[in-house]
Amino acid sequence: MLHWKFASFLPLVLILIGCGGKSGGPPMADVKGKVTLDSTPLPSGKIVFDEGTGVPAVELDIKDGAYSGQVPAGSKTIRISSYKTVAQNGPMKSETMQQNILPAKHNTASKETREVKAGGPNEFDFAVTSK
Repeated sequence: MLHWKFASFLPLVLILIGCGGKSGGPPMADVKGKVTLDSTPLPSGKIVFDEGTGVPAVELDIKDGAYSGQVPAGSKTIRISSYKTVAQNGPMKSETMQQNILPAKHNTASKETREVKAGGPNEFDFAVTSK
């Protein structure tokens, strides 16, 4: 009976050990920086480092104009957003929705790129505008 339990447990152990190895993806790198909106630190928001080639995008929080975290090394498109809660027009006026206060040129239509280097330094500051 003891051998049966060990035999059924062994494949699970081998799978878990195999999953703990390197994924073969790009090395992770520390990034940090500041984001201003019309020359003032952006109070809150998100900054996304997006490679766009099957590598998951990394989203970092912006708080009081600063962000930091880790992203895979490589060339990234930068997307910055900041949301405010607004009342929804129409019959359900009691409902609210989140509205991005930044123009599309800083997020969905962004052409801003940065090269994240495995050895750093990776300090990127962004001055975004509301218009």
